[in-house]
Amino acid sequence: MAPEQPMLGQYEIADIRYFLDAGDRIDTVAVQLKGLSLQNPDNILSNQQIEASFDELVKTSAFTVDQANALPQEVTLSQLEVKVPAYGYSNGSFNYTTQLFALSPVQQQKPYEGYKKQRQTIRVPAKSRIDISRQIDAYKLNCSFQAMLLNKTTGQRYPLSGKWTGLLAYNNLSTTLNQSPLQ
Repeated sequence: MAPEQPMLGQYEIADIRYFLDAGDRIDTVAVQLKGLSLQNPDNILSNQQIEASFDELVKTSAFTVDQANALPQEVTLSQLEVKVPAYGYSNGSFNYTTQLFALSPVQQQKPYEGYKKQRQTIRVPAKSRIDISRQIDAYKLNCSFQAMLLNKTTGQRYPLSGKWTGLLAYNNLSTTLNQSPLQ
């Protein structure tokens, strides 16, 4: 009878810490969101309600683990999940998401949890069209991480280090209304 292989479930990631090291950075990219158009063919002012959705915003995550980390053969890191940075502080530390992402080099995407639907009333002048465009800043983070892979059965710990790349947060939503006459 072959010896039983240890189960992956006996491993977990403990004490993960993200930080900015030499060469790490935060990039800001403006992202155009879905636009909307309202029309008022009548001869009087019209109040129209809109509901702005943020369904297109996603949180991304990808890990690159340093090759120098000696790990047990039965461990597949991409089957382990961890919290990732959600907000950065001026001292270089981060708070973490409630969502879990696989410790995988393949970029993952999950719905972004920071924005909910917004309702607004737009006043559309008579015989006019209002085009609504929205833009938001995406903060993309490339940082370092350190963690411990813990064998829950034996208590043995294996150090892990590497890089994390993903979306840190969205901020600075701007909305532009552009009025034009109906043709």
